[in-house]
Amino acid sequence: MSNKKVWGVICFLMVLTPSVWAQQVITGKIVDAKTAEPLAAAHVIIKGTYKGTIANADGEFSLKINEFPATIVVRFMGYESQEKVINKGHTGPLDFLMDQAFLEMQEITVTGEDPAISIMKEVIRRKQIWREKLTTYKVGAYTRQQLLKDTSIVSISESISEAFWDKERGNREVLKSKRQTANIDEANNFAGVSYLPNFYDDNLDIVGFDVVGVTHPDALRFYDFELVDFHKIDDEIVFEISVDSKKKLQPLFEGTIFVLDNEYALFSVRLKPNSVVVFPKPVQEFNMFYEQQFSNFGGDFWLPVDFRMEGMIEVGIPGLRFPPIGFSQVSKLNDYKVNVELPDTLFKENNWITVDSTTINKTDSMFVNAIDVVPLSNKEELAYGSLDSTATLEKEFQPTGFLTRFIDMDEESDDTGTTVSVGSSNSGKQKKKTVFDKVKQVLSIDGRYNRVDALYAGLKFEDRYANGRVRLRGKLGYSSGYGAVDHGVNISWWPLPKTRRFVAFTGYSFDTSERYSSDLLKMPIASVMPILGFDDYFDYYRKEGGFLGVGYRPSRSPNSFYLRYRYEEHSSINFKTSYDLLNRDNFQRFNPMIDEGTLSSVELSLTRGEGKESFGIIGADDINIQVEHSAKFLGSSWDFTRFNIDLYRRYNTFYQRRLIPNSLDLRFNAGTYIGDLPVQKNGAIDAALGYFTPFGAFRSKRYIPYEGASFMALNAEHNFRSVPLEALGWSGAAKSGLSVIAFGGIGRTWIPNTQMNTFSQTLGFTPVQTNNWHSEIGVSLSNIFSLFRIDLAYRIDKPGIYPGISVARLF
Repeated sequence: MSNKKVWGVICFLMVLTPSVWAQQVITGKIVDAKTAEPLAAAHVIIKGTYKGTIANADGEFSLKINEFPATIVVRFMGYESQEKVINKGHTGPLDFLMDQAFLEMQEITVTGEDPAISIMKEVIRRKQIWREKLTTYKVGAYTRQQLLKDTSIVSISESISEAFWDKERGNREVLKSKRQTANIDEANNFAGVSYLPNFYDDNLDIVGFDVVGVTHPDALRFYDFELVDFHKIDDEIVFEISVDSKKKLQPLFEGTIFVLDNEYALFSVRLKPNSVVVFPKPVQEFNMFYEQQFSNFGGDFWLPVDFRMEGMIEVGIPGLRFPPIGFSQVSKLNDYKVNVELPDTLFKENNWITVDSTTINKTDSMFVNAIDVVPLSNKEELAYGSLDSTATLEKEFQPTGFLTRFIDMDEESDDTGTTVSVGSSNSGKQKKKTVFDKVKQVLSIDGRYNRVDALYAGLKFEDRYANGRVRLRGKLGYSSGYGAVDHGVNISWWPLPKTRRFVAFTGYSFDTSERYSSDLLKMPIASVMPILGFDDYFDYYRKEGGFLGVGYRPSRSPNSFYLRYRYEEHSSINFKTSYDLLNRDNFQRFNPMIDEGTLSSVELSLTRGEGKESFGIIGADDINIQVEHSAKFLGSSWDFTRFNIDLYRRYNTFYQRRLIPNSLDLRFNAGTYIGDLPVQKNGAIDAALGYFTPFGAFRSKRYIPYEGASFMALNAEHNFRSVPLEALGWSGAAKSGLSVIAFGGIGRTWIPNTQMNTFSQTLGFTPVQTNNWHSEIGVSLSNIFSLFRIDLAYRIDKPGIYPGISVARLF
């Protein structure tokens, strides 16, 4: 932006308010006096204030002066500080030619404890004193981020903001203005400071890892500090101390810190995360380097002056690899207000970052007037001038590999799923949806295979109406085995226009159902076993009937409550086939009869959470509690009350500072009853589907689950992640993504004598149940090729070893 525009804006502000009449922006350059090399990130301070800035990569700086005369101080480690006094009306650049500060010291021989230990003890002690007195601050901030391909700038984004810190309530940031190169949208401008680390903090969040800071009260337990050199700034000595990880399995920092003598304060840091801070595949490489300077501005508190970061990430899988993505960031903090009262409105919401709607669109005026930005370097100026809207990130970071044929990087989808062309003359125009597109959106294929349905094929329908407040579902299918047609329909209605907390629903169905219920496995998944010639997992019966009910989720509650009424006719299926694709000649067991009759019942249920459907891929936090009451006075053939609970929980255990800590996953499921329970309302303890051994099922019980009118089971597994492999000396274990898992389970079912008599005398069938407590332990190696895990289970009550395979536990 030209000087003419700058002065024009300043003159306009002078008309608005006399309080800024004396404002003036000065610019200059800071270089080595002998070599003329720019001193990037040199600290510029207005003496006697908390105001300052830093120089850019070319040594250039700009600074707004409010009061004259003003003393400008420039400090840079290894150089003598310089001061210059400027008066109102100063013209021309304010350049600084910095002289190196030479340090003459006799050689020091270290015997015993390294001097860095006592230095850091004093740094930590003094920090605790002044940090106790620091309760709040607010500060103006400027941030600039770059994405790079090799050394070329691909995009630039900038922001101006106000940052706030409260000892008890944490960080907040209010964005005042943004600007970015023309090839990215404002919505993709994430420049800010609230999520950046302050290396004077005890604990730092580094890309999701909770890392112990170098000035943590227990830092000497986690770090090895070694005094490696001395520097000078003015008449003060600066200790250069190397930092290394003492705890090799904890996420920590490595690098160098600089401590100011006499003050025993951090002057600057150059640190990077240690080898524990890595990501599993598909991230191939992830490197970050941090630099930060501090100043007390002549006061009591040592506060961040800036933050600089450089890094690179590589992402890829076999057959698909993206070019390395480089990133760079510089942030500077200016004009601290310390121990001031902060608005409570900042902390009412959990959002770290909010937007000032009154200023966010005033890009030019804000960047010229509101705060001292770090000037763009020549390279950055060139990028702003050359990067237009056609230089998209998708073009710059095109992947390579044979899988790229399945990815169309020239198209993207909008929120409605409509394809939108990118970078063409039709950009922004949506393709018109055809009738076939609409049919694909509402219809899906339904299929399964078992010994009574044989091949079942059908269609499912789902669509929404009335702005999504009415959902209609339907199904129609045919079982080739016993020649029956399944059909059904249900309607859900959310009557309240501004909330989805209340729902009413009703429906009708005529279909095949599992005789004993499983909360883990359903018929489509279980189809794999009989079609390959293994024992069928379920027994089956037919039911026809309707239901109606309501659901409610209280405000700000994760729990949902449902009340249902069912009326169903239950009948047996007298058919079975032993056909399989592999012609194994496995003779499938017959499908037993059931207690035929009419079910009329009321059910109350509580549900919360999600994740149990993932078969152990992710940790689940889920609960489902059901109470069903059937009564003859309602027209039912049976009087009973059935209780059921299915609970999943995850607890983080060891190495909680890691991005993905060690964790303990539990599944507890149990059920019981009172009254006259028909056999088709029994529950089950899940078993492995052959050699497929998902979490939540017994891995040493195959093909057919345990059945019971009452049942109880506890399955647990502890994921040690890559820690055991790292402890054995494999430094790349964390990067490989491999995990070592220990697991175990115990459970039992009970069938009452009345049901056993029905099974043996009327139905002619012996159910699969536990005669005692089933118990097992085992070990797994997970995340093989980021897809699979191998399980090896040992059954304790009936000794035996059972290998298996399942999906990898990724999170």
